[in-house]
Amino acid sequence: MVKKLNLFISLILVIAVKGEDVETAVNKILPPGMQVQAIADSNIDGIKVVDIGELQPIYVTEDGKYFFYGELYSINESNINNLTDQAKRDKRANLIASNLSIADYITFPAKRAKYEITVFTDVDCGYCRKFHSEIEDYNEIGITVNYVAFPRSGPDSTSYNKIVGAWCSADPKKILTEQKKGEEPKISMCEDNPVMEHFMLGQKIGITGTPAIISKSGALFPGYLPASDLFSRLEASES
Repeated sequence: MVKKLNLFISLILVIAVKGEDVETAVNKILPPGMQVQAIADSNIDGIKVVDIGELQPIYVTEDGKYFFYGELYSINESNINNLTDQAKRDKRANLIASNLSIADYITFPAKRAKYEITVFTDVDCGYCRKFHSEIEDYNEIGITVNYVAFPRSGPDSTSYNKIVGAWCSADPKKILTEQKKGEEPKISMCEDNPVMEHFMLGQKIGITGTPAIISKSGALFPGYLPASDLFSRLEASES
């Protein structure tokens, strides 16, 4: 979708809309199937933050004549803060909270949890298997792991069918663990499973590889991280 949007950027740059509000102006030049989802004030007078359904927003002048698509930073004394990154984090967190519930997860809980993460996973991914082989380390250090499905090879693939079988199992934790050990436990398919919804949500929030670790605040940590490293990053991002 980002590529699709980029095709229209050069067109938007030369369009000057007069006498229209921001929503009307932006909707007129968005690709088919996209529309303004929300508009909010930015940290800059006269600039609006416009959610167009992508993870990253665009920034539009109040008169609807100009916009930019990129990173917006604030300067606070000697610190530089990426406001666009924060907007993306907020949207990830909101999308996960609004689209997933306890019933969606295969959860490996920490006894004394300090942090809770959502992990998009694939049973045939090497680093997903490495991550899961150390699941006790994450739990012992205080990290609860909520798995959701993201079969990288897509629907109708072997990996997709395997992970559907895990979610359809009477003992999902056992089946998922065996699959990640390279075993082939007996599985049953069921229609009432959330795997396709998980996969589509992962695409919507920009997941391109697994494991993809997302904190409660929406911070994304792509790839495998040992428990101690992940804990340190969570301390930094969630403080």
